[in-house]
Amino acid sequence: MTALFQSSKASAAVLLALCVLLQGHYPTLSRQELFAQYLHRFDAGYAALDVPGGSFDYRDELASIPDLKHIGRQLLFFEQMSNELGRFERSNLALPDRLQFDHLEFEIRLNLERLALEKNWKESPPVAIPADGLSKLPNGWYQYRIHAYTSVFITPETLFDFGEKEIARVKGEIARLQAQLGYAGDSAGFYQKLRSEEFFIAEKAEVLRRYEEIKSVAYSNLHQLFADTDVPDIAFMEWPGADRFTPPGRYSPVNESPYGTAVFYFNFFGNRHNRRVMDWMFIHEAVPGHHYQWYSRRSLPEQPAFKRHFSYPGNFEGWAAYTENLGKEIGLYRDAYAELGKWEWDLVRSTRILIDVGIHNHGWTKEEAIACWKKHVPGQDDIAEREVLRCTKWPAQALSYKVGAWKIQQMADILKSERPNTFSLPAFHRAFLMTGQTPLEAVQKNIRGMMEK
Repeated sequence: MTALFQSSKASAAVLLALCVLLQGHYPTLSRQELFAQYLHRFDAGYAALDVPGGSFDYRDELASIPDLKHIGRQLLFFEQMSNELGRFERSNLALPDRLQFDHLEFEIRLNLERLALEKNWKESPPVAIPADGLSKLPNGWYQYRIHAYTSVFITPETLFDFGEKEIARVKGEIARLQAQLGYAGDSAGFYQKLRSEEFFIAEKAEVLRRYEEIKSVAYSNLHQLFADTDVPDIAFMEWPGADRFTPPGRYSPVNESPYGTAVFYFNFFGNRHNRRVMDWMFIHEAVPGHHYQWYSRRSLPEQPAFKRHFSYPGNFEGWAAYTENLGKEIGLYRDAYAELGKWEWDLVRSTRILIDVGIHNHGWTKEEAIACWKKHVPGQDDIAEREVLRCTKWPAQALSYKVGAWKIQQMADILKSERPNTFSLPAFHRAFLMTGQTPLEAVQKNIRGMMEK
């Protein structure tokens, strides 16, 4: 251990002793005040660590792992914070503090998991960073990323099983609609129909008109499922510079938009936009998905400063994917083809689970991943390479949609089974959104209490 590290440890010990002494000197401090002081110390200490941020390519993240001295400082901080957190009796805290307790318990555990991997990496560095996934790295790297992106402690084996079950379920929904549309037993004819030009809008003005009409329907029906219907407007724009690798859409909140308003960007590459994607994409990117969740945070009570450091795709991508299942209740999916578009993309997300786990846990090659895609996703070979590349370079991110939606639906189902006569879906939605940007594991532990507020 270096002298600097020893000095940091000694300073931390003195600080901790001083905190204990001060607590003894001021016995009138309430449990809530002591916990607030702890949250402040965590926030200030974390900010001083300069923890490297994430990247769209895992190779950049691995290349940016700091030296052992920096890793040591982080380990000392998180171990100290873990010890201090353990001195609080969770059951004696008020509900908002229990939520923050569980949030930090998750985050501390996650960071200690990361730091153990990074320490081993620096002590026994690999010859080279592999370009074809995490399966060639020492055990633990992919599992860590699953925890980070889903905010749920779940194994690759459980995920693979979940993906297979979801593929079967979604294919059943597509078969139902295929029969409803008159193509039962005629899959060749069905997918030939889906490739026909009648589904592709070539005029941008028409795309914009349709999105405005979808928005009007959704906003006017929000009261069916949500207590808060005062949602600011959102603008629609073509995604600048889109190409064949560009996703179908994305959301930009007002604080990140150069236009003074929140924006939903849609992919208009090649002057084509598939009308079957429009309903589910509006729900996901706008209302009641990302745009609604982003603006719901305005009504949150003041949040602890430490939350600014963290973001959980399992929460926000999970929420947006979950809300796609509410399309009919807000007046959308008005014809079978619009509903079909939702299930077509759900099949993509379900298959990406197998591909993600296959590449990073089972060691699949690119060819094996594309074969999995072609086996399960008919009619979309044109984006197979894009989606496999995404899963390869951005391990576990693609899991956040389906796993997040699954966990949110699971929470609702459990609460409904416990109180079938009093359960309210609008109340559940409000309770979930009032937890803010929080790991799903912590939300799950506190959702009952949030429902009773």
